[in-house]
Amino acid sequence: MKPRDWTSLAARLVVGAILVYAGAAKATAPAEEFALIIDSYALIPPSMALPLAGLLPWAELLVGWALILGVGGRAASSAALGMFGVFLAALGSVLARGIPLPNCGCFGGAIHFTPAQGLTFDSLMLALSWAAFRGGTGPLSLDSWSERGL
Repeated sequence: MKPRDWTSLAARLVVGAILVYAGAAKATAPAEEFALIIDSYALIPPSMALPLAGLLPWAELLVGWALILGVGGRAASSAALGMFGVFLAALGSVLARGIPLPNCGCFGGAIHFTPAQGLTFDSLMLALSWAAFRGGTGPLSLDSWSERGL
């Protein structure tokens, strides 16, 4: 494997693991807890916070496992890019509007980042998602194994 392949693989696994952890932390808690955090961002109508709180953790789990297993490499990394881009925009909006959030909600109740810490973390995840995207299907993925007929 080339160095770029190793970089892509590492990025894919790290982003996938982070998304699985974040999704699981939120999916195992009552959706109402996450909905309160979503609502405090003041970006969507309050009536949409609970449905989003119920859906987002499962989307994170799906994309995370797809990245870890290497299923739909470019689609999964594109979804991760989109998620982290939206997370960055939301956190940037909170900081710009001066909304006090004690917790960004990134990991539910498991890990508490301030919005500024969340912004830094999500920027790193966005860069790693880009590295995973550039690598495409890459080595050690179910996609590459199925292409070879294994």
